[in-house]
Amino acid sequence: MTTYVVLLRAIGPITHKIMSMAQWREAVTAAGFINPETYVATGNMIVESELGIADVSGRMNEIVIGLGLGPGNTAVVRTARQMQRLLAANPLPDAAVANPQALAVYFFAKARPDFGWIGDYAGPETIHVEGTHLIVDYITPVSSSRLPVIIEKKSGTVTARNWNTVRGLAEKAAARVG
Repeated sequence: MTTYVVLLRAIGPITHKIMSMAQWREAVTAAGFINPETYVATGNMIVESELGIADVSGRMNEIVIGLGLGPGNTAVVRTARQMQRLLAANPLPDAAVANPQALAVYFFAKARPDFGWIGDYAGPETIHVEGTHLIVDYITPVSSSRLPVIIEKKSGTVTARNWNTVRGLAEKAAARVG
């Protein structure tokens, strides 16, 4: 049995009117997943399954579409161990302590996102590549940055979580692994 963290893209007040986190948990349970637990109301779930990561991703996307959301609400899946490694790497420790809500981790749907553009980016943010993830320290408010649009345009379908959420998900998932 593997513990997974599922991150849905583009979840917010509008999508909550279509699919609540309770409905998602119920549908995931009905699909045979074990112990689904949502974490904050922004499309995060910890779940256990015998399936491999690609199959979990596919099933989660089917479930979300079946509940009425669109293909833009892509499920990005990581194992509990991948989340633990990401948290342990903590490449920007000062930002993680000083302003964790402005430290974003980008999780890509593709196995190998294109990061070739990063060297040419001249914005104020600090960008760190950690495996197949981007970790960004937003110097200015995220809402005033053009970087999120650039990331998705250049690197592909992505969802982001702040450091507090990543830490919470990693710790909850790790507690299940033992």
